Amino acid sequence: MLKLFKLIERNMRRNLRRTILTALTIALATFIYTILICVPASMDKVVSDASGTLRLIINNKTAPWQDLPARYCDDIRKMPGAAACVGITGWFANWRSPSEPVFCAAAGPEISTVFPDYQMTEEQRVATAKERRSAIVGEILMHKYGWKIGQQVTLRGTDAEHMEMTFVIMGIMKSKRYPNTFLIRRDYLMEARKAHGGNDEDIAWNIIVRADSAETLAPLAKQIDERFANSDYETRTSTESDALASGLSAMGNIRGIIFALCAVVILTVLLIAANSTAMMVRDRISEVAIMRALGFSRSRVAGLLFGECAVLGLVGGLLGALPALWMFHGGVTLGAVLSGNGGLWVTPREALSAVVAALLVSVVSGLIPIVAAIRIPPALAFRKVV
Repeated sequence: MLKLFKLIERNMRRNLRRTILTALTIALATFIYTILICVPASMDKVVSDASGTLRLIINNKTAPWQDLPARYCDDIRKMPGAAACVGITGWFANWRSPSEPVFCAAAGPEISTVFPDYQMTEEQRVATAKERRSAIVGEILMHKYGWKIGQQVTLRGTDAEHMEMTFVIMGIMKSKRYPNTFLIRRDYLMEARKAHGGNDEDIAWNIIVRADSAETLAPLAKQIDERFANSDYETRTSTESDALASGLSAMGNIRGIIFALCAVVILTVLLIAANSTAMMVRDRISEVAIMRALGFSRSRVAGLLFGECAVLGLVGGLLGALPALWMFHGGVTLGAVLSGNGGLWVTPREALSAVVAALLVSVVSGLIPIVAAIRIPPALAFRKVV
């Protein structure tokens, strides 16, 4: 076996330029493939994580955005099964330029009881209560813009008024469920809007309720919608996982697009590797004839040729998957693709699957030329070109 590996390594060095270029091509494709397969995995993780949160998302039945009184929480908190309630108002803004977008989620102090998975510390809650301009920022967003705790950040709204607001970063949100969050005080946002001529009515984008148990989710959702039926602001209540799944589906068949891109990447690599393998076999055709004449079996010769393909695929796969794992193991924001929730993480599992895919594609690419080469009679092999 050791002699076989030495022979494979020696043969690969015979045309070093072609070997390096083929390996780099496989590496680049593997890098792209590794990132692509993590997108649907990240989407699935966002929805699956939300399935156990015991939260209900309440939207306006006729106008889902920015059209629900925050005072509804006063009635909802009195309902059986309701553990906590908070109104959420969003604000789209940019940091220094439109290429640096920030989505702010403005909420009251009840946010920590509705979202215990925010993992806000007592120190962060106290700091937020003292400083109106305070902001708690997710890890990925902090890393993306290079912010530090205590730094003042001025954001500019993307709406027609281009309202500017200054915040002080008081803490980092450690939760991996919400790594893109820019959490601010809702009263500070509403007063700023009022000062810029906005509506002074306390309107929220949506209201989020946490139930006290899984058994009370469905009855509580029904009770909420019945309570506000035939009012000026009728409600539509759904679980958090259903709301996220609906939001992701509204952006189109992202999963189908990703899988189509993965198929294109694999097919491209297959064609490139097949072309390289065909040239490699053509160079070895006389050697194959000599080995066959010396008594080497077809399986032994095929093992040698397939071994070169496997080593090439393995090296290219590692060169592509390991940088992707190193660059994105800490996560990166996907912005609107995941509705501001979650992020893209390249895990060892996805990296390993990409290496296996590169290895298989490289081996399969050599199937036709190698089988054709070993089937040629040795007497004809010197005149035959595969």
